[in-house]
Amino acid sequence: MEAQGIAAVPHDPPILTQNPDWIDNPVLDFFLRYWHAKRGQRAMPARADISPRDIKPYLGWVCLLDALPGLADFRYRLVGSCVAEYFLGDGTGRTVSDAFAGHDNVGQAALWLFRQTCIGKKPIRVWSPGAIWEERFHPDNDALYLPLGADGENADMVMNVFTFNYEEFKKTRVQHVLTHLA
Repeated sequence: MEAQGIAAVPHDPPILTQNPDWIDNPVLDFFLRYWHAKRGQRAMPARADISPRDIKPYLGWVCLLDALPGLADFRYRLVGSCVAEYFLGDGTGRTVSDAFAGHDNVGQAALWLFRQTCIGKKPIRVWSPGAIWEERFHPDNDALYLPLGADGENADMVMNVFTFNYEEFKKTRVQHVLTHLA
């Protein structure tokens, strides 16, 4: 099955969980607990509540996106190094629509998730199976979408934490290079 540059690998379908209580992925669970602690009695924390020092060990997995007016699109303010490597490029400064141009299905799915995070004002977790992207295999990924709002009530940003098996990812990169050198 191929759609807009992605060939699906026979596997389980993506799993979406809205407002999870806990997460079995230690990185995502850290961020879920951190987000709850920072929000206090508000619907969500503000970007100013998030300290890079607190999340330093995990910055490579983090993306910060600004919501554009009417949630029409989102602009990547920060793309962590691990995320950039997974998607084969750094989208910092680009909109989601621009970053996924030519891959409309993926771009629309990403926009839907960012919008739902802002509208629902609650965390969303999405686990997705591995797939072939840009002729390279990418392993299963596990992501958390967290709304942020300057006023604590209305989302104007999303913190997206995107994780995957980095060792498996690096191994497939080496195999891909060796295959193309032969």
